[in-house]
Amino acid sequence: MANRKLPFGYCLRNGQVQEEEQEAELVRLIFRRYADGASYGKLAEELNAAGCSYAPGRPWDKNMVARILQDGRYLGSAKYPRLLSTELFHQAQSARPDVSGRLECPEIKDIRVLARCAQCGEPMRRMRKNYWYCSNCMDSPSKIKDEALILCVEQLLRSLREHPETISPAPAAESENEAVQAAQDRLTHELEQAEFDEAVAKAQAVALASARFNTLGSGDYETMRLRYLLNGAEPGGGLDTALLRQVAAAVLIHPSGAVSLKLRNGQTLENPAE
Repeated sequence: MANRKLPFGYCLRNGQVQEEEQEAELVRLIFRRYADGASYGKLAEELNAAGCSYAPGRPWDKNMVARILQDGRYLGSAKYPRLLSTELFHQAQSARPDVSGRLECPEIKDIRVLARCAQCGEPMRRMRKNYWYCSNCMDSPSKIKDEALILCVEQLLRSLREHPETISPAPAAESENEAVQAAQDRLTHELEQAEFDEAVAKAQAVALASARFNTLGSGDYETMRLRYLLNGAEPGGGLDTALLRQVAAAVLIHPSGAVSLKLRNGQTLENPAE
């Protein structure tokens, strides 16, 4: 296999290092795509599919992509002509993974546990800072800054604290409503009889109460529980992660970067600021 003597994107003409146009355009594409959230592996797949090899007989792999993204020679020097703008180079560098093991915002730890794809409901993976990816249905990751994500969730919780009445159970099934209406009709009919039978009327009233009780499901219980929790929640500054864990089943992240909150009663709330 042949090895490259010059960085990808350059060629030697008349004894001078010059831009190789086709390769240089791919270099710029790699930096743009990575800045937009594409992974090393995804870029290697795309480049191999495009039919332009890294070197004769050498298909692209993740290490080759990584070397290009870390190569400062593309900014230009006395020997190498400039292929990239400073802005694009730094955009790609800022998108590199944080390998320090620290999260800038501790609240992200709680959001990571609850993060789900708004399209399919599968868990979202935090690829690197500000990028979230669903391997089940997304071709490219959603981009949302940590600070913006935390603020969205905080706004949703604040809206719930201020208006807990907006939490509502799922509507009863049509068959359940019919059972309640039938019991109500029987009680009404008995009460309208000329010769009122108290024992029968009481039995019909109990039957109506039973029918109404049977329409209550786990969603109704969760709705009452959530309202109780939110009525007792103390307003404070920042994201209340303890309350978030109590009321939320999932933090839904959309491909656009928008955020919704799925409550434990099955109800989904959109961000009030959007």
